[in-house]
Amino acid sequence: MFKSGYIAIIGRPNAGKSTLLNSIVDTELSIVTPKAQTTRDQVQGILTEPEGQIVFIDTPGIHQARMGGINEHMVSEAKGALDAPDLIWYLIDPSSKLAHETAVIDLLEKAPRTPLILLINKIDEVEKRKWALQVDELEKNVREALIERGILFQATRRISARKKEGTLSLLKESWNFIPVGQAFYPDSEQVSDRPTKFFVAEKIRERLFYLLGDELPYSCAVEIESFNETSQPIRIEATIYVERESQKGIVIGNQGSKIKEIGQGARQEIEKFLGEKIFLGLKVKLLRQWTQNKEGLQKAGYHASSKRRSG
Repeated sequence: MFKSGYIAIIGRPNAGKSTLLNSIVDTELSIVTPKAQTTRDQVQGILTEPEGQIVFIDTPGIHQARMGGINEHMVSEAKGALDAPDLIWYLIDPSSKLAHETAVIDLLEKAPRTPLILLINKIDEVEKRKWALQVDELEKNVREALIERGILFQATRRISARKKEGTLSLLKESWNFIPVGQAFYPDSEQVSDRPTKFFVAEKIRERLFYLLGDELPYSCAVEIESFNETSQPIRIEATIYVERESQKGIVIGNQGSKIKEIGQGARQEIEKFLGEKIFLGLKVKLLRQWTQNKEGLQKAGYHASSKRRSG
């Protein structure tokens, strides 16, 4: 009997959600950087096996967000993922504490009741740093809080998404929660619902997090102006938006050195993703305070959370 369903991957910023999605679908769909709150949108990864098809929904990190702007958009994206999944994977960083998880647990309590597996991620760090007692207490406190709030807690599993430890057994167990049904996406090779242009923009944005300072990448957005697949090599033109005039010079760098470095790194990642050679043109534009207002968010490509489900 073929199965099909959705699994929402949620947690605080930097818990390892994107790393887990990439590990499960064996493709670098969600960008991963050492900085928190890298993911801004839902990213759906599609896994099709003889047993069935699971669509995994990676989400921005859940945090206490101020009203309006990019932070509210990110939390809204996470909330949207909890509308009607068949199972929730709730990731926790082993260095966290119950008090830090309040925003996630509050959101889960308000969402439709859905079976949930609690995942203590980065278990390799636990062993290396000798955090076993601390993690035991964290697991106990979060488990009790979930049950007390009436959330359908099923089990706790300890994994390392980065090293793929425990992920195969987690996936095998999770199939038990997926109902019988037809595939949402008939092409068994399809790995996401997002268009290629989305991932190209994300690869550029990933370079911004690696090559700019701690704060500036959060003020940047990327728009793909053109994507010409008929040219050889593929020709891509993209715009990097910044919020303040002073930020343009930082992104461009002395005599264009920084924008050249960003472009070279992004081109390599895009070519690896597409499996083809590309030409990448980058420019920087000012979009004043785009992270703070609805119009700016829409211009930068961030729209209200929407369901993109096929089934």
